Amino acid sequence: MRKILRVLLLPAILLLLLTSCNTETTYFNYTFKGEGDNWSGVYKQEANEKLITKKNKVTSESSKQYNLVLRYKGDQSDLEEIKQMKYTFKAKHSSGSQTIEGPVEVAMLKMGASGNGSVEKKDSVIKVTAEWDGKSEEFELKYEK
Repeated sequence: MRKILRVLLLPAILLLLLTSCNTETTYFNYTFKGEGDNWSGVYKQEANEKLITKKNKVTSESSKQYNLVLRYKGDQSDLEEIKQMKYTFKAKHSSGSQTIEGPVEVAMLKMGASGNGSVEKKDSVIKVTAEWDGKSEEFELKYEK
């Protein structure tokens, strides 16, 4: 009798556990690109959002990692002439800025972060502003397949 009870009880418990908690993961791995007259930028995001259904309640968890790379379109040696630079970006769910005291090196034109929270979607537009030695340029980064 105990063997029969064990044989029936174990599958019943497993079935209960599998149906009581369900997860679905959606990935938001996107690249946004754009350029102005003097600068271009690439914003890459690797993110996921998990919808968790547990006892008829739906909750979500998300994680993301992004990086922004800014590139000067002119002669790269011109970067050494820049005395002060600031660049910023603003997206729907994230933003950042960096100030650099010259000379500017290519490696300094990168920023990134990771964490939890809302993620950018394909229709997001990321606004970038570059300011250097009294000059300013704004441009937008848009999703690129």
